[in-house]
Amino acid sequence: MNILYNQTLLKNFFYIYTLLFILFLVYFFTDIAVIGTALSFLALGVLIISWLFASRLFKMIGMAFTAAGIILSLASGESAFAIISNTTSNMPLLFFFSVLPWIGTVVKVGGLDDSISDMIQDDNNKVENIYGRSVFATYFLGVFLNISAIYIVQQILENLFKKATLTLRNEFIIKTTLRAFALAVIWSPLEVIVGMTVGATGLSYFALFPWLLLVSITTGIVEVFIGKKDFRGITLDADKHDTDKNAMTRSIIKMLVLLVSFLSLVMVLNTFSDIGFIMSVALIIIPFSFATAIVMQKFEYFIKGGVAAWRNHNNTLQNFAVLFLSLGIFSEGFNSSPLPQLMQTVFGYFDGVVILILLMIMAVIYALAMFGVHPVATLAILAEVLSPIMTPDNVMSIAITMVVCGMSISAAAPYGINATMTSQKMGLNPYHITKTNMSFSLRMGLIGILFSMAALII
Repeated sequence: MNILYNQTLLKNFFYIYTLLFILFLVYFFTDIAVIGTALSFLALGVLIISWLFASRLFKMIGMAFTAAGIILSLASGESAFAIISNTTSNMPLLFFFSVLPWIGTVVKVGGLDDSISDMIQDDNNKVENIYGRSVFATYFLGVFLNISAIYIVQQILENLFKKATLTLRNEFIIKTTLRAFALAVIWSPLEVIVGMTVGATGLSYFALFPWLLLVSITTGIVEVFIGKKDFRGITLDADKHDTDKNAMTRSIIKMLVLLVSFLSLVMVLNTFSDIGFIMSVALIIIPFSFATAIVMQKFEYFIKGGVAAWRNHNNTLQNFAVLFLSLGIFSEGFNSSPLPQLMQTVFGYFDGVVILILLMIMAVIYALAMFGVHPVATLAILAEVLSPIMTPDNVMSIAITMVVCGMSISAAAPYGINATMTSQKMGLNPYHITKTNMSFSLRMGLIGILFSMAALII
């Protein structure tokens, strides 16, 4: 086994993932059974070899998810092959993460990272002012680029805080990027949780939109106030430079054009296909990045920087592979077990007391997120569980709570996509992110419930 632990393999790990993703894409578009079988066994092999190179924490997580998923699946009468096939259920997420560096390269090639950096920096390097600017920048990008915004802004902030203490840098980046992202996407029609809730409740998105926007703005104001207070009196040791306002304006306009173009492509693909939001974004990132580089006449620089960034990123994808491949086994096993039916019985006890139902929704989403169950999976379960108790009077309140709580916990869930990407990038234990952002998640969830009750009265 020790023969696997060598630098040559670590430097060429991206070949393993490339093969996995190529087979996944072929199966995704052809749905040929034999390819699906080959993909399932290859995914299992990748899970095993990735586990060997994963960190200790993710080894434990992978073992726990896999064991629990196997037990739940077998208890539900699933076959051994079905359990192996469950490994591939989160492949779109893993593929999405593998191509993220390309969009970051486009931003860098176009000089847009400098523009975002100019938007973030304060003339006096006061961290409290940088906090508000960083929240705005992440919020602005999050509306257009979804989770890619976290990746981009974190890169800029790491460079800006390179002379700061590790504690300050980590706390600042965790709070600004993950919190702002949660606020930005709760009202986005492209967010999968919003779309899922609209479909489950039968509500119009435009009826739900004003309430979600109110929650976003209210929570955002509260968080900027708290953040400024937390970082008041701290000055950053960073290089100061003069900002060309005209150049920054031109770059921001260019960025808006690029982001609107990207968003439009995602909307078109998402509207006229049933491949899902995450897969839509993943499939568009590479061709959009290549086309943008050609239009900017910086294709050679883009290819050189993009290939290097993508290769390095995929060589360190082991933790993600272990998390998402093992999580697929667990999630599918959970859904096939009697547990969802048990939850429906529990919710039935609170029928007629709306505030208790809303608090239960929040508690279930948050509790399962702590064990690695993605809010999308939880909401899919809750949609079935809550359908018997939804009425025209309470459906809006339930919908608001589902969306807000589903997204608010994303900033603190230790095994969620956002926290996992951040912990991997910054070399942190995921539970450190939970500790830092859990107070925000609770505040945002409770503010969402407050507006949910207002919707019940109005």
